[in-house]
Amino acid sequence: MRYAPKHLQKTKKRLFLPRFLLAMALLGLTVSTCLLLQPFRQAQAAPAQDPEPPAYGERLSTLIPLPETGSPKGTIAPDEAAAADADEAPANSEAIVPEKEKPAGELSATEILANSRLVAHGMGSIGGLTTPNCVESFLAQYEAGVRVFEVDLRLTRDAQVVLRHDWWVTWQDGIDWVHIPTLEKFLSEKILDTYTPLSFRDLLLLMEAYPDICVITDTKFTESDIFSIQFDAMLADAHELGLTYLFDRIAIQVYDGNMRTGLNNIYPFPHYIYTLYQDSSFKGTTASFREKAAYCAERGIKGITMDQYWWKPAFAAIAEEYGIKVYVHTVNDIDKAKKLLAEGVSGVYTDSIKPEDIA
Repeated sequence: MRYAPKHLQKTKKRLFLPRFLLAMALLGLTVSTCLLLQPFRQAQAAPAQDPEPPAYGERLSTLIPLPETGSPKGTIAPDEAAAADADEAPANSEAIVPEKEKPAGELSATEILANSRLVAHGMGSIGGLTTPNCVESFLAQYEAGVRVFEVDLRLTRDAQVVLRHDWWVTWQDGIDWVHIPTLEKFLSEKILDTYTPLSFRDLLLLMEAYPDICVITDTKFTESDIFSIQFDAMLADAHELGLTYLFDRIAIQVYDGNMRTGLNNIYPFPHYIYTLYQDSSFKGTTASFREKAAYCAERGIKGITMDQYWWKPAFAAIAEEYGIKVYVHTVNDIDKAKKLLAEGVSGVYTDSIKPEDIA
């Protein structure tokens, strides 16, 4: 190894300390500059804040005609007394909404279903779109005389329940099966830039405003860890609005016995419909149907739903024997619907048939 001459080695030693001090000074200047610029960079990088979404009652009241008294067939605006109580509560206390009383004479899901032969599948079609689960389809079907609405329910990324058949189709900007939205994102994007999406909380407010309708749920999942989250969120929405009594107008589709047992451990839901499209044990025979009818009768389940192609006229006598109503899905041919009803089916799920079509 070669070494520098001794006189150069001394020079390097003399220059080391000043160079070190200069480097430290430059480092300190760089750090100070970065710290001073950080707030400016954060301000530039921060996305523009979206305006606060309107309250649920306010959002829906702009879409649903309100009479001069301020509430259609019930109330869709926030309860003023409850709001006043909330204002008086301490800032750090959790707001408690008192449970509202069920209006006198309001029918249950079972009673409304007994008088209905059509179920609007996914709230009925609109503009050629099936299962839209939106405000506009609800209003159109209601105006046509439909009073039973099947709704598809999904979980958002923040574990809230919204009305959506699935996430596969890209109906809303930035939302699909690999981009599951938060509740706020879901409600902020129109369906096909035209139709208004709904959360389960919105649905409860619609039910309060329209006390002559009933809802049938399709929550899709049979895994207890998933449906527990779904129904916990649904119950939380109902408690926050003071509207748990509305579950008396909701018929919950269950897909097997285990799901029914699990739901009973969450809340005593009063109305169930046994739905066969996910039940692999149903063989389509009269013996198999009798087994399902007997199961429902023993457990107070008042209805069975099946695919239209599984129906057999022989099922009608078995259903009557056990006091069970039978519904089939999804029927959009008017003549076929009339034939099924004549054979003993209690009601059909449909995208497009109106009550006047089968009168």
